[in-house]
Amino acid sequence: CLASSETFAGGEVLLATFDGEAGTSHSWKQMNDPVMGGKSTGTFSVAGGFGVFDGEVVNVPFLKAPGFIKAATNDARPLRRAFPDISTCKAIAIQAKASSAYKGYRFSIGSAHAPHGKFFAYGYKAHFKPTVGKLGTVVLPLDSFTDYWDDATGDPIKTCQDGKIYCPDARTLRDMRTMSVWAEGVAGKVHLEVKSVKAVGCTGEMLYA
Repeated sequence: CLASSETFAGGEVLLATFDGEAGTSHSWKQMNDPVMGGKSTGTFSVAGGFGVFDGEVVNVPFLKAPGFIKAATNDARPLRRAFPDISTCKAIAIQAKASSAYKGYRFSIGSAHAPHGKFFAYGYKAHFKPTVGKLGTVVLPLDSFTDYWDDATGDPIKTCQDGKIYCPDARTLRDMRTMSVWAEGVAGKVHLEVKSVKAVGCTGEMLYA
């Protein structure tokens, strides 16, 4: 589900930055697994042009398995566009650096819920592996996202390749409304600095930043 070396020809649509630029600098809210009885801790802050995702994922006692921390944009307003249309794009590119090789990073867009999906599983999600110690770009093809994932682990149950019903839908691509960075399903300390999020491989008249 990750393709850090893959490239896509075409234009780009800038979705999120942390430099104060109007239109791409969003408000973010941290949410951790204590809402589900867990003990993971995390924070999200903006510093030096980066979104800084920091914390530790630990076991949820009643699950006896690692929980999650996540940071999500929360500035969508009714009847107003929150994000650009990425209907003509092929992938999401995350420019970031991690402090360690933590293996539970995930990224999600939108709030769709798969038919028969898990109770807490909303949005299209994909696993990603950021570069460690230096800034790099991870490219996540849109067909690596699925809205049918396990809300206890974050792992996919059915993928976009298993059926188009699980692929990002037209409504989400027109305006995803929200995006989230997760550390989930893997215990460990987390420190991720995100520089930007873009849609890439874009074509057509809808291309704009």
